[in-house]
Amino acid sequence: MKRIFGLILAVMMIVAVLCACGKSGEVKTSVPSKYDDGYADKYAKSTSTDGDKKVYQFTDDQYKEYTNNHKNSLGKDLQKEIGDLHESSGDQKSKYGEYAYINEEKKAVIVGVHTDQYDEATAKKESEIAAEYGFKYFQNIKDPVDTISVIYCDANNQDTVFGTFEYTAEK
Repeated sequence: MKRIFGLILAVMMIVAVLCACGKSGEVKTSVPSKYDDGYADKYAKSTSTDGDKKVYQFTDDQYKEYTNNHKNSLGKDLQKEIGDLHESSGDQKSKYGEYAYINEEKKAVIVGVHTDQYDEATAKKESEIAAEYGFKYFQNIKDPVDTISVIYCDANNQDTVFGTFEYTAEK
């Protein structure tokens, strides 16, 4: 009797483990067309449309690769676009800004500049550009973020914040 009961328990545990494995390993995103830049197309295992949204289906690994590469690509493009708005004397050190990147934990786009480069009026205008890049990422993830910050900080010490600007995604 004990053996039969033990066998039944073992079978139930195996079934429970198999059931838990069913849909795990898949990530689905639903992206408003305004914020879909098509970057996910080459990473997703399938795509479809749902009204004015594009739906992407990823495996866990595809999703991790996609989000990592998308963040890096957007940060690089943003840094170049903001830098191109400023003149430089040809010397790399005099080029505006050190970096721009997306920080998922802070739900923010971080722009690192030097103290002598920061101007609040200029930063406010350019933060709108940075927010658009941010929403191309934050509206494309599995748990979309509707409100983000664009943080201008000291390139050598991110604890020194020069200005923070808040933006909300258009619906």
